[in-house]
Amino acid sequence: MQRLTDILLLRRSYAMVAILICAIGFLTGCSFGQDSMSHFKTLPDEGWRKSMPIKFVPQYSDSSIHYDIALAIRHNNDYQYSNLNLVVDLVDSVKNVSRNKIDFELSDGFGNWQGSGFGALYQSSVMIAQDISPSQVCSVVVWQAMNNCDVVKNVIDIGVIVTPSK
Repeated sequence: MQRLTDILLLRRSYAMVAILICAIGFLTGCSFGQDSMSHFKTLPDEGWRKSMPIKFVPQYSDSSIHYDIALAIRHNNDYQYSNLNLVVDLVDSVKNVSRNKIDFELSDGFGNWQGSGFGALYQSSVMIAQDISPSQVCSVVVWQAMNNCDVVKNVIDIGVIVTPSK
């Protein structure tokens, strides 16, 4: 009887170890790579003014490889427009500025929000730099540039996502 109990306990121990190994493998397989970085800034409840630039300083884990940078916008259901006009300045290591105008489409022609989301919050992103070295983009400055609109409301967060180029 004791031998049967010992065998059952040993089998249970093996099963627990196997479950633990599977769980660790699953969790590490689903995690983001150490080289990826995202940083978001929350905008004021009263809205995003044209005179209020948002500045990001991308963090790179390895200066010897190239990266892609995406700009992400989070907005809620109460956002009044189908797009968001932006000016994005990419500043390099010697302070040269590359200025880009972006017409960020947030909904389709039928008024359906693009991107992903849950509840009343949506996120969309657009690539703003590809295959760049860290010295090519040392900071990203984003300006709200909507026509005839000094303050844009219901944009919740804005962020940059930096990933190694493939």
